[in-house]
Amino acid sequence: MNAAEHIVEAYFRLCRKCFTLTDLKVIQGNNRQFDLLAINIHENLAFHVEVGVTHRPNWAPTVVQLESGFEKKFFGSVPKRESKANGKTDHEKGKIYFDQIQNTYQAVGIDPEKVQRVWVCWIVKGKENTQPITLDINSKTLNRRFKVEVLSMRDLLLPELQRNWNFELR
Repeated sequence: MNAAEHIVEAYFRLCRKCFTLTDLKVIQGNNRQFDLLAINIHENLAFHVEVGVTHRPNWAPTVVQLESGFEKKFFGSVPKRESKANGKTDHEKGKIYFDQIQNTYQAVGIDPEKVQRVWVCWIVKGKENTQPITLDINSKTLNRRFKVEVLSMRDLLLPELQRNWNFELR
C-alpha cells in the first residue's frame, strides 16, 4: 500500500465505520488486486475502492481520463499490448477479468450486484470537488452501465478526516 491508499483506508475505517481489506488479490486475476474493499456491516454496504492519487502532474484527471481506469480496475479490461515472443498477451487472447472480480467479491461475502464502486483521486479537473461525483458509466468492456462514485482526496477525504478526528493538518 502506498501513502494515499493508507489515508483512504483510514477514511473508510474511521469516518465511514467500515471493516477494510487492503491489497486483496483477485481470484485467478493474473497480477490483479483491489486497493481496498470496505464493508459497513451495520448499514449493509460494500465498497470496492481504487485510489488514483500520485505524485505526478496528472493529479487532476478529467472524467474521460478516469473512465479508462474504471474499465481496468472495476470491469476487468486488459491493456492493449502485443506479444513480442510467441506467446499471446491477455489482450490478444480477448481476456476479461470481470468474472474473477465478481468471484472475489463473493469470496468475502459481498453480493456483486450491490457493491458500490468508488474511485479516489486528488481532484477531478473541471468539476466541483467538495461533494462526491457520481458517474453513470457505460462499460465498453461489458456493454453494461455502472455507477462509480468519485471522491476528491484534497477536498473531501482529508477535511472529513480532520473534522471527525479533530487533528490539525499543517
